[in-house]
Amino acid sequence: MALENHKYSFWRWFFSRAYGRPGCLKVVDLWLLVHAAVGFFLAALIPGSLESVAGTILLPLVGILVGLSFAWAGNAQALLTSREIEDISQYHEGGYADYVFTYQCAVLLLLVALVGWGLAGMGLFDQTWPTSESPTIYGVVRFGLFSLISLAVRTSWEVVLGTQMLLIMRGAFRRNKGRSDEDEPPE
Repeated sequence: MALENHKYSFWRWFFSRAYGRPGCLKVVDLWLLVHAAVGFFLAALIPGSLESVAGTILLPLVGILVGLSFAWAGNAQALLTSREIEDISQYHEGGYADYVFTYQCAVLLLLVALVGWGLAGMGLFDQTWPTSESPTIYGVVRFGLFSLISLAVRTSWEVVLGTQMLLIMRGAFRRNKGRSDEDEPPE
């Protein structure tokens, strides 16, 4: 069976209501207006070519990707494989898969931002197309790349916050389960 047709497909989660709310709505929401504003102002205020700006942006972006992919991946995987989170996820609209795919979505957005800024760093937009000789299209590309950085940072931050919230919920679940076990009379 093809992966796209598989019951637990990221793309199915992202584009359909198979897990409740479509996953794309984690990205396509009112925050897009904030990302657009950030992209607009940064594109207008930061001088220089996209190639030179990419040299400044790429190292921190790669650092976030590595940190999110490896350091938080271990933490998130350990957390998501706990029995408490499996139990808690039954009460979450998207279920267990929503937690997993949300994390994957953040990594995907970082990869897209990394590729976009990598292409800028290699001079694609300054030397090939659209170049600064097409100021309108070049401005749209600048706007898009800066907006993408804002979106990727927000999504990464939400994964960190979500992981912390799951840790807190797991602790509360354990405490409440311990209390209810103590309150039950012995058999």
